[in-house]
Amino acid sequence: MSHQPPPVVIGVLGCSGGLGASTLTVALALTAARRGASALAVDADLTGGGLDVTACAEHLPGLRWGDLAQARGAIDGDALWRELPAVAGARILSAGPSGASQPGPSLLSGVLGSLRTEADLVVVDLPASGATEQSLGLCDAIVVLAGVTARHLADATAVVAQAMRHCPDLWLLVRHGARASELPEVLAAHLDLPLTGRWGQDHRLGADAERGRPPGERARSPLAVLCERVLLDVAWRGGATEGVPTAALFPRRRGVAS
Repeated sequence: MSHQPPPVVIGVLGCSGGLGASTLTVALALTAARRGASALAVDADLTGGGLDVTACAEHLPGLRWGDLAQARGAIDGDALWRELPAVAGARILSAGPSGASQPGPSLLSGVLGSLRTEADLVVVDLPASGATEQSLGLCDAIVVLAGVTARHLADATAVVAQAMRHCPDLWLLVRHGARASELPEVLAAHLDLPLTGRWGQDHRLGADAERGRPPGERARSPLAVLCERVLLDVAWRGGATEGVPTAALFPRRRGVAS
């Protein structure tokens, strides 16, 4: 295992809309929670439908960003943590319902600053377009999610150039169809980023959502296996994890109520 402290805040940055950044954000948090981490998935796109919908948790009580819009002064991370909805061992901080008053951008820094002391891993769903210097700079590492079409390549080139200025620790995850062949490797070489994984088609994701099952909850699903690989690269820095105590992977571990 690396002697460097592991990243706490990992951003997921979709280079184009519709690639599944919100799904990946939730799945990464649930996968980390399954390994014993205190894990949190956070919406940074406050204009969307809400990460709790992706996590099949919109019916659960707990605070959303809209409830924090008027917060002032220091934020009690422990108290906030306990008031967030919990899904399969992970906490979710989601955008509020449509029309709810949303917090200003400066609140994101204060909330993440308080919650990163409560969590082993915070996964942030960054907006597909318009990610701010502030939100990018709050991340210790970023997983860049890109597609393989010409349009996707153009989007990824622009997004990576912006993100690199504020968080140089970038990793590439490529979403592809049935015939990706060598395209993910070509894209990684073009963007000059390490390739952490290839995300192919998974027809069970839609069926799981219809049954109220959040992405990544099934431990042996293709998405959960992919998330293990991404966490191995990005959070655990390539260290072997088989047989490694949870406390060594997540040194700030504190039990998570489900």
